[in-house]
Amino acid sequence: MKTEVSILHNQYPASVREDVADRLQQLARFYDRTVSIRGLLERQKDEHRVELVANVGNGVVLVVDAREESIGQALDEALSRMARVLKRHKAKLTNERRRVKTR
Repeated sequence: MKTEVSILHNQYPASVREDVADRLQQLARFYDRTVSIRGLLERQKDEHRVELVANVGNGVVLVVDAREESIGQALDEALSRMARVLKRHKAKLTNERRRVKTR
């Protein structure tokens, strides 16, 4: 899985970029067919914004956005939301394959 971390306006130290990249790699366990995940970090006045964009193949793109007062809280919130979305996407695909057609 390919990961990319973008920091707008470059207001975070390099260690934050490495930490985010490591945590994005952990999202692969929720859906193993994930092609790439891109993280966007931005500070807007008093709040931090984290946007995660996952390309899971077949043209499907999943996006989550979190805004909190600290970068750690925003990152945790975005990662938990993305984990939920990936699980839901995987369950949806599994249920569609198992559904029996009646005709």
